[in-house]
Amino acid sequence: MVDFFKIWEIFITKFSVFMDGVGVTLELAFFTVLLGSLLGLAVAVLRRIPFWPTRILMNFYVAFIRGTPLLVQVLIIVYGLPQVGIRLPRMTLCVIALVINSGAYMAELIRAGLQSVDIGQSEAADSLGMSASQKMIHIILPQAVKVTLPAVGNEFIAIIKESSVLYAVGVYELTYQANKLASVNYRYLETLIVAALIYFVLTWCMSRLLALLEGRLRRSERTVD
Repeated sequence: MVDFFKIWEIFITKFSVFMDGVGVTLELAFFTVLLGSLLGLAVAVLRRIPFWPTRILMNFYVAFIRGTPLLVQVLIIVYGLPQVGIRLPRMTLCVIALVINSGAYMAELIRAGLQSVDIGQSEAADSLGMSASQKMIHIILPQAVKVTLPAVGNEFIAIIKESSVLYAVGVYELTYQANKLASVNYRYLETLIVAALIYFVLTWCMSRLLALLEGRLRRSERTVD
């Protein structure tokens, strides 16, 4: 039976330990979304160029990453790279694994955003004599970014939860800290419930912030219209 008093006691007495895990979790999510967005943007643009080998390579990357478990990808990066001579701090390897994973999903989001831009605007840019790069930078990308921004926020929320798989490779994120505490106090259920509630608060707060951002974007669009 769940001891609700014990849940509160664990949260209060071990608050700093949980917050250490939260800090690592948010740090992982921030760098993953930031670098993953840049990688996804590069992949999405490369998939549009007429050079077919590059398109095939980018399509394979997206399909492979989306078709394999994140945990397997993390294990390959964290334990596989050192075997081929690439030795980096554990945290850096985990960020690389998360960025590679997030980049594939970001590429699909950005691709959809690029396709949402009305073709008439591209044709208008051509009539003005813009080059392909100028058209992409000044016309297409700004509108695509606005369309995909809410989805990028959702990806940040997803990464907060998905970073829990890094517990398997010993990264001191929230799930690792909770499991470590539970192995000492033997209150696995109550300790993991505390961790689950913290995850819920983090994701709920991000969802509210995202909703506010979307509202402001809609208001700005109506103002412009």
